[in-house]
Amino acid sequence: MISDYSPLPPLATQVGLACVIVQVAFTLLFDRRAKILPDGPWTHLAAFTAHKVVTLPAMMMLTYCGVRDWFFFDRDKYAVVTAADRVFGLSNPDDVPLAYGIGAMLMWDIPISILSPPMRDPFMLAHHVGMFLAAYTMSGGFCEGGRMIGYYYAPFYFGVIELSSVPLTYVNVFHPKVVHYHEWTRAEQSNERMASLQRFVKKMNEMARLSFAASFLALRGLYFPYVSFRLCLPDMIAAYKNPPDGVPMWTGYFLVICIALFSCLQAYWGVLVAKQVVKTIRSRENKFHDA
Repeated sequence: MISDYSPLPPLATQVGLACVIVQVAFTLLFDRRAKILPDGPWTHLAAFTAHKVVTLPAMMMLTYCGVRDWFFFDRDKYAVVTAADRVFGLSNPDDVPLAYGIGAMLMWDIPISILSPPMRDPFMLAHHVGMFLAAYTMSGGFCEGGRMIGYYYAPFYFGVIELSSVPLTYVNVFHPKVVHYHEWTRAEQSNERMASLQRFVKKMNEMARLSFAASFLALRGLYFPYVSFRLCLPDMIAAYKNPPDGVPMWTGYFLVICIALFSCLQAYWGVLVAKQVVKTIRSRENKFHDA
């Protein structure tokens, strides 16, 4: 019923509301004033922790949907041959990754990024606002009749690349800027159960860091720019030479600029991750030689 009054697509509204409801439920669970869980960084950063609890399964779901629809899409069945076919010929209002990019971003992720201190990063906030605008444009929000734009590429941009976000969600929890969690991993635990949990968390963090670096470099640092500059952007430019009725020309300019900027950003982040990997390898080699 609520989705009937929302300006967003119905599925996007439902996905956004679901994230908000689960966020509120876990925030209440983790809040130290509720005294439900033992005291720890999770009770001091209830909203932040709840956000990560919601994010992790969401990223897994997006990855699954993206891999399924990007790598196993039957192109012959749907007669996707020309650039116009790929940009304007396909439509799926019930696409889960695109719905997440619209509803969850606007109704849940962006507000929590503003309200939760560890997540207040103006640069990342701008990045997520850009993702929402791109997703809403691709969903046909600015076109007559809701004609979708570039849905062929939606499974990649809003699904496949989120594989790297699965380990990143875990890694971000223990980043030095998240003081409560970072200090907890370094503090000596008097309680044996907490000490055991701390050791497990640190081992998992090391594995997540390695998984994140490998998946990010492969998917975002290399594959993302390739798909954008070799496939998607040429298709966009060719298809918008003669766009269908009801498709504003500015949507093409916006998506081309947006995708190009996101691709450069991913490549830049890939360079930073690669530098960090090299730095870590050299540090371990030096320790080995010193020993």
